[in-house]
Amino acid sequence: MKSLNLKLSAIAVAALASASIGCGSKGGSFTLLPQGQTFQQSAGQTINPQMDILWVVDNSGSMQPLQQSMTANFTSFINEFQTKGFNFQLAVTTSDAYKSEVNFSNNPTLAKFRDGTNLTSHTGVFMINPLTTNLVNTFITNAMQGDQGSGDERIFSSMRDALASPLNPGFLRTGDFMAVIILSDEDDFSGANRPENSWIFRGGVTDHNYTASTLDTVASYVNYLDTFTMSTPTNRSYNVSAITVMDATCLASHKALASSSIIGQRYLDMVDSVNTGLAPVVQGVKASICGDYATQLQQIAASILTLSTKFVLASVPVASTIVVTVNGTTVPNAGTNPLNNGGWSYDTASNSILFTGALYIPPSGATIGVNYTPASYGN
Repeated sequence: MKSLNLKLSAIAVAALASASIGCGSKGGSFTLLPQGQTFQQSAGQTINPQMDILWVVDNSGSMQPLQQSMTANFTSFINEFQTKGFNFQLAVTTSDAYKSEVNFSNNPTLAKFRDGTNLTSHTGVFMINPLTTNLVNTFITNAMQGDQGSGDERIFSSMRDALASPLNPGFLRTGDFMAVIILSDEDDFSGANRPENSWIFRGGVTDHNYTASTLDTVASYVNYLDTFTMSTPTNRSYNVSAITVMDATCLASHKALASSSIIGQRYLDMVDSVNTGLAPVVQGVKASICGDYATQLQQIAASILTLSTKFVLASVPVASTIVVTVNGTTVPNAGTNPLNNGGWSYDTASNSILFTGALYIPPSGATIGVNYTPASYGN
């Protein structure tokens, strides 16, 4: 089980309040006192929680306006990370990073994280962190990858090649939570044995063949991410979100800009597949390229912030007895909070406390108290 890198500042205690066995008796009785845990997030130079976020940006024709919409609303995404003082890393790759492979362009540098394009400028910063100068502008330059990339979008294999590349050392740090954010107006058709642009035939008519024998399965990339993050299908330390064409209405309105655009079904399938191992409040987001980018980016950020502030309990609690505090202030249960603006929730699958809502997600350096009655002695 993977958990947030925390310093345990008080040892969890379970006390046997009474136990008595009379002379000649055949049994005994006991009760359990509440068990309490207090976590102290590391402060100073080691800022927790930590998360590593990879943006996979489609850089094929027609994508520049969508890149502009995303980067113009980037502050909606990054604000809470900065306000809470979290230690994050942001990197960008493109939908044609797969061309780094031997059976395509055989150019390993194409898998290196991007710091801009030759058509604009280069920042020289390949992994953005809280100390990056002009952070927002640096991200905008890195993410504006233009529309001169390959028309054969292979988001999944490009993601894998970027994560695996020795040119990108230190991206996923030990104990960190990871997020992948996809931006694309076409679907993924990754396949190691598929010739590039093999979906174009008969005078340029596009045929995105979901049944091609050379097409990699979505499951194969979910398995890769599980292995890469040392996760299990029932307890994942990462999520995946996609901003894509989600329905026929959006597709029809976008066709004027990109005639080859299709619904991103494989992206949606990946988000759903990864979400099966996550509590609802930390699941990746399925967002529309035709939607409100500011709102959708806030939703994606919220899922990552909640995922990265997961607190694993030492024992299984009686859920109704849980009391959570942050810096000594009681936090409401999100499910019963009358303000309906977040709080804490308990995830039974991972035996964890999760925080939602800008008011309740703990900042770096906060002291988290979790008190509860154990469900049974020894858990």
